[in-house]
Amino acid sequence: MQVSIEIPADAEAAAIAREFIAGALAVGFLQHRIEDLRLLTSEVVTNSVRHAGLAPGDTIQVRLTVKQKTAKETPKDGVPQGVVAWDVEGTNQNDEPVAVYTILTLVRRKDS
Repeated sequence: MQVSIEIPADAEAAAIAREFIAGALAVGFLQHRIEDLRLLTSEVVTNSVRHAGLAPGDTIQVRLTVKQKTAKETPKDGVPQGVVAWDVEGTNQNDEPVAVYTILTLVRRKDS
């Protein structure tokens, strides 16, 4: 699975990215996991706008890609869980990297 958005690198960028992620992941993810990814995406965008030397008129593209899914051992009488590793890449309008992250999220496994 992959989601991406390209937005102006300005003061509104983080808010736009948060809302996009919420809509893009609304089906198939638990609400609290969407909130986690919204927050993390917001941090990636904010850090890129503040620290990557982006200028007025520049854009940032943020791409979240599921890199790996790993099942965790289910505890007795527990909920089946797994870890999803996300590659998060931020690039400017020239496709130059401005941020690279790996984000891990703990999720309920579907194969319960």
